[in-house]
Amino acid sequence: MPLSLAHRRARAAASVVFAIVLLATSASAAPFHLHLLKSSPAANATIAAAPDSIRLSFSQTPELKVTSVTVTGPASASVALAPLASADSATVVARVKGKMSPGTYTVAWHTMAKDGHVARGTFAFTVAPAKR
Repeated sequence: MPLSLAHRRARAAASVVFAIVLLATSASAAPFHLHLLKSSPAANATIAAAPDSIRLSFSQTPELKVTSVTVTGPASASVALAPLASADSATVVARVKGKMSPGTYTVAWHTMAKDGHVARGTFAFTVAPAKR
């Protein structure tokens, strides 16, 4: 038996409400996943001297065993880093072993939370030339 116009409209309205609720709950769940809160050097910062380490502070404890950090500089040259260490439960530290000349550097990171959620990102900072 075909549905009446009123029933079809009610079904369509229920579908729209369901879709809105689904989108709202998906968007509100995102802040509970691991994400980068801050870094040192900060994203897009210009600093006077090369840093001795890269510090990444996350919203949750990252799994250090599956965390990676790479730094590339001018001409895409890789910067040597020491093995990663934890500064506290949510901060990862990569000590810089290689030389960093003035220029723009890109930090790429990849990690995972205990719940299995994978997060990754990149940011850049600039080491300013020494003033004469």
